Amino acid sequence: MTPQPRRLRIAFLTANDPHDRRSWSGLHYMLGQTLEKHVGDVEYLGPVSLRYLFALGNRLNKVIGWLTGGKRYHYSVSLLVSRIYGLIFGARLRGRRFDVIFAPAAYTELAYLRTNIPIVYCGDSTISQLIDYYAGLSNLLPVSKRELTYIEQRAIKKASLLLFSSRWAAQSAVQDFGAARRNVLVQPFGANMAQVLPRDTVLQPKRTSTCHLLFVGVEWGRKGGEIAFETLLELRQLGIDAHLTICGCVPPTGFEHENLTVVPFLDKNDPHQREQLDGLYLAADFFLLPTRAECAAIVFCEASAFGLPSFTTDTGGIAEFVEEGVNGYRLSLAARGREFAAAIKPVFEDPAQYARLCASSRQLFEQRLNWDAWGYSVKRVLESRFMPATASFAPRWSRTHQLAGNQNF
Repeated sequence: MTPQPRRLRIAFLTANDPHDRRSWSGLHYMLGQTLEKHVGDVEYLGPVSLRYLFALGNRLNKVIGWLTGGKRYHYSVSLLVSRIYGLIFGARLRGRRFDVIFAPAAYTELAYLRTNIPIVYCGDSTISQLIDYYAGLSNLLPVSKRELTYIEQRAIKKASLLLFSSRWAAQSAVQDFGAARRNVLVQPFGANMAQVLPRDTVLQPKRTSTCHLLFVGVEWGRKGGEIAFETLLELRQLGIDAHLTICGCVPPTGFEHENLTVVPFLDKNDPHQREQLDGLYLAADFFLLPTRAECAAIVFCEASAFGLPSFTTDTGGIAEFVEEGVNGYRLSLAARGREFAAAIKPVFEDPAQYARLCASSRQLFEQRLNWDAWGYSVKRVLESRFMPATASFAPRWSRTHQLAGNQNF
């Protein structure tokens, strides 16, 4: 009987609940499930709750804001919290045997962790990219900015391997934090979907005289809701019978139109609501997300799974998920509804071009923007680096499942 190769023993380190499909847009859950399926035996070290300390931090920020005209201290990513995490996770690791620690977006947890176990840090950005880019990391006190940068610097220095979802993030790790290029790999995330509908189902002809736009996002402002609404109006000015469906948020007062449908929220964990969301994707012609700030919106992976071309902005790590002319188009961050409408109109009015774009969107999902592709690449990397004796058991990979490190950034 042929002996089975030993699987990697992986400690999954995050203070968040890794089984909560809402944590980090579902990434903690999907990363853990994919590691279990493709890479090794996973033991979850989280969650860790510091709710009383964070409640105190909220109260402290009210005083700080009053004294400084609105400035904040990012207490959840601070030296004190990082040291506490280091002690807690150090205790949970003590006396345990693991081949590797996998730490998704866990720079705060890692910075003061003492361990001899190799660490794989996984992220969709660096903290320097997010400061004053995301609202949650804007208007910070200078001391807080320094602490954030210092904490991630320590975490990056501790990691044996840095795994990012985009070249945008990987480049920052090298340029801003001095990471060695040989230790920085790029592999895009997959879609947060329990099941994927067959290619024949999603690519069925659905052309009508109406241009159906779909916007999915929980933050109206950051996701560019106003520009999506402008696009609806501009398309109609161009003579196209356009309809916009917004799912995940409710537009502010003043954004009403007879051709606008709002679905405030759909829970992917509920099978019935998941089916409703699938129906929205199937009914749409284009996915529209003029986002203002984005690291790795896996919603683009979902749109591609449905063969739905995406129109978005060229910001953050989006280029890794929306390839120009393959599964959509990226417009300038300065583009408004007029520019988006002008880009959508010729594609909508050319059935042959539209059909090709739908097919190539689905193909890109099948090749790169799915969790199996992520799992195959990461398995090969982790086994070759942290369990060399079993590298010979690794299967032969197709060109679509290349080693993540072969990607240039």
